[in-house]
Amino acid sequence: MRFARIAVLTGLAILGTSFIPSPSCADSWALPTTRTFTSCHGQARVIVVPRDLESQLAYFEDKVKGVEPAGQAETGPTQATARVETWRDNTWRKVWDKPIINFVAPVEVIVRDDGRYTVTFDNWHTTGYGPHAVVIYDERGDKVRALALSDMMPQYYIDALPHSTSSIRWRGQPRFASDGRVVIPIIIPAIESLGERAYVEMIIDPSTGVTSPASGLAWEQALATGRQIHAEQVAEAAQEKAAFLAPLLGPAKNEQGEWHGYLLEAVERVTHGAAFPATKVLRDPKAADYAITETWLREAVTKTYADHVALASLSSSNLVPVLRKLAASVPRGSLSKVTLYVAARADVWPDVRQAMAPTGVRLVQLNPDRPIPQAASRIAQRYGPYK
Repeated sequence: MRFARIAVLTGLAILGTSFIPSPSCADSWALPTTRTFTSCHGQARVIVVPRDLESQLAYFEDKVKGVEPAGQAETGPTQATARVETWRDNTWRKVWDKPIINFVAPVEVIVRDDGRYTVTFDNWHTTGYGPHAVVIYDERGDKVRALALSDMMPQYYIDALPHSTSSIRWRGQPRFASDGRVVIPIIIPAIESLGERAYVEMIIDPSTGVTSPASGLAWEQALATGRQIHAEQVAEAAQEKAAFLAPLLGPAKNEQGEWHGYLLEAVERVTHGAAFPATKVLRDPKAADYAITETWLREAVTKTYADHVALASLSSSNLVPVLRKLAASVPRGSLSKVTLYVAARADVWPDVRQAMAPTGVRLVQLNPDRPIPQAASRIAQRYGPYK
C-alpha cells in the first residue's frame, strides 16, 4: 500500500520532468584531480585545480581530529582555483583566474558560452551538504551568491532525498538555458526500488542568484511527494526507535533471517556493544541444505578469527545433539578462547552446558523467553542520554 501511495504522488509530480535509471548507492570518492569543464557550444571552458590532498585517509583522519585544512599535502595548491577562458580569435583567452571557495574542489562546474557566468556545484566528498551546494561567479570571478540546499527547498524535502554515507543526492546534470539562466534538475524523492528517477527543474538567475521553480505546479507536486516520503521516514524512524528501546524477546517467526537478527541484537545488548559475533543458525534437519549449516558452525568456532560466535537452531530438539557432535570432534579444551552465545530456553540450557563443557568454550545463554533490556550505553550512543 505504501508503494502505491508514493507511486501515485510521484506520478503527479513528473509533469515537465524526465526519467533516467536510478543511480547506485555506492559512496566512493577518488582523490580530486585537475579537470576541464566546457560550455554547451564549446566557446568557454573552466579549468579547476583542486586543493592538493595527501590522501583520502589523511583527509578523513584530519576531519576527525578537527585539523584544517584537512589532508593538505606538504606541496601543491592549498586552495582550489578556477581559470575561465573563452575561445576568441582562434585561441583561448583568459576571462579570470582566481581561488574559489570550495574546501577541496567542486563536483561539477558549468560555464556560459560567453564566459560571463560560472557556476560550481557541491564539494568533493560532501555533495549536498554545506553552504556551497551552488556558487555563482561573475565575469570577474567575484561571487554573486552561494546557496545551500536549504536556500532552494524546505528541510523536509532535503531529508526525503536519497542519502549516502557522505552525500545527499539532490540533482541531475545542471545546464545553462538558451536565455542564459541556470537550470538545475532537482531529484523528486521516491522509493528507490521503483527503478526510475524523476526530476523537477529549478531556475536560478545568475545575475542575482534568485531561485524559482520552472513550473509552479510541478514544484508543488514535488513538494507534496517530499512531504509524503518524509512522513513515512519519520514513522519508520519512530518504529525503529521503539523496537531499539524495547526489551528484546526471541523472534515471533521461526525463520533463519529472524534468528540472525535476534542473535546480533541480543549479543550487542548483553555485551553493551563490545562484541560483534559471527551468527550461525542451524536449519531444520529435514531441509535439503541442512548439512552445510553444521559445517559453518564448526568452522566458525574453530577458526582463529572467530572469538565470538552466536548460535540458534530452527529445531530446538536438534541443538544439543549437534553440540555434542561438535564437542567430540575438537580437541579437549581447544575452544577456551571462544565465547559462544547460544539461544536456548531454560529447559535446554543445562544440556547445552554439559555438551560443551569438554571444549573449554565460554558459554553465554540467550534465553528467547527472557526479555533482554537495551544497554544504556547503546541508547546514549544512538539517541543521547536516555531518561
